[in-house]
Amino acid sequence: MANFQQPQTDGVGKRAMILYGLHTVLNNGSYLFGFYLLPQGFMRGSPQVAVGEAVAEASAFWSQLVLTVLFNLVLMSGLAVILNLNRVKTLPAGYLIPIVLGITGGLISGTNSFAASDLTRYNAWEGMALGLSIGGLEMLAYVLVVAATANLTVYQYRSWWRWSGEWKPTRVRSFRDLRLTRSEALTLAGAVLLLLAAAYKETAFSFTG
Repeated sequence: MANFQQPQTDGVGKRAMILYGLHTVLNNGSYLFGFYLLPQGFMRGSPQVAVGEAVAEASAFWSQLVLTVLFNLVLMSGLAVILNLNRVKTLPAGYLIPIVLGITGGLISGTNSFAASDLTRYNAWEGMALGLSIGGLEMLAYVLVVAATANLTVYQYRSWWRWSGEWKPTRVRSFRDLRLTRSEALTLAGAVLLLLAAAYKETAFSFTG
């Protein structure tokens, strides 16, 4: 295996703040782009909204809660961890999640493309509270998962491009050598609690909102 030195030495808190700040900038910019330049419902055919529609179709509170937890905790958080097993140069691949969700989430909000709600029903005060207590918590949790697992690198790539001639990965560590620091483990635990709280809030809103 190649010698590998962890480049993510700036601490999990700093990683999380940088990622959340980047996500926020992209989300706000995409929101304005969608609001002013795209028609309402433009994103309703996207995979992200389609998953939300499938979850919203659950007829019972607990079945919808379980589906929401499975999507947020198992699928999305699991994807973040799997991506972070790979690194392109010094950048963990999991960093793509806050970037992609920042753009798509802003477009969904800006075009009022939510699966289970209509933003025109709410005033700005209620809408902001609703967004921060559900989507805001989920996104913060995803950022914490990505930041906490950023150093779990197994494969390293020299290029993003498959046809560059330098795309072939180098295995830099074995899976049995992967470890989280105490702060990373606590951050990951906090992310799980946030996802559970957001899932409960979202499910409760679906049946009472």
